Amino acid sequence: MSPEKVIEAAGGVLWRSAAGGSGIEVALVHRPKYDDWSIPKGKLNSGEHPVIGAVREVQEETGYVGAPGRPLGEIHYVKEGSPKRVRYWAMRVVSGEFVPNDEVDQLMWLPPREAQRHLLPDRDQNVVRGVTKASVSTWPCLIVRHASAGERSSWAGNDRERPLDALGDDQAEALVPLLASYEIQRVMSADVLRCMETIGPYAAVARLTVESEPLLSETGYGQQPDLAAERLVELLGSHVASVVCTQRRTIPGLVQSACAALGAKPPEDPTLRKAGLFAVHLQAAPKLRIAAVERFDPVS
Repeated sequence: MSPEKVIEAAGGVLWRSAAGGSGIEVALVHRPKYDDWSIPKGKLNSGEHPVIGAVREVQEETGYVGAPGRPLGEIHYVKEGSPKRVRYWAMRVVSGEFVPNDEVDQLMWLPPREAQRHLLPDRDQNVVRGVTKASVSTWPCLIVRHASAGERSSWAGNDRERPLDALGDDQAEALVPLLASYEIQRVMSADVLRCMETIGPYAAVARLTVESEPLLSETGYGQQPDLAAERLVELLGSHVASVVCTQRRTIPGLVQSACAALGAKPPEDPTLRKAGLFAVHLQAAPKLRIAAVERFDPVS
């Protein structure tokens, strides 16, 4: 017998600053179907990226748009005889307001410690445990490997000018809603056409300029690896939600150097598939450091 397929779901701990700014409040939703309070979450659509699904579910249940931050873990349980996994992210309120709907009839904002008392101990309670203003006050930098661009051996021209192929164009378009979910405000690329084309569609939608950075190309990194790593750390410390697109051979060294410089354990697998990405979450207090690193395969 083949193993049962896991039901994939996602959600978010939606948070906002409390009155006076000394702490935060998190949103809990009441589901009349179960007569319980929970963190907003729901089942992913077929092929849906978990971060996009988490943002969608939070908006559908609460009316609020949330910008995803650091991951808050996952829970596993069996529902109606099938295994289920729910992944969670911290989500800063961007906009919106609550309107009762078919799934949720009430929403309340509570300090995280108080919120725990309303949640099931074997489910959402552990997700909120440890959530503080300091722990969720992060900003992201997404490090993307360029999308599909055919084979280097089949391109007769300068390799820097090799464009995306049809699959790569689709992958670049699929990145747009993911980058939009993170509220990316700065777009940087190695000075290589296929890198620029990978994040160009998002830049066009967001009306941002793609900044060219030769140091982050394979050539630039190969010639000056320390300077390239310093450039990435500078970008990570900008306090701006950013994306940088680069090439296969630069990514492991750049990611490992950044983790070493900012006090984080490097990912076990520092490589990426084409159009895959690392989501690096940064904290400023008490000093700049990496709070979490996530690895995602291509959206499509």
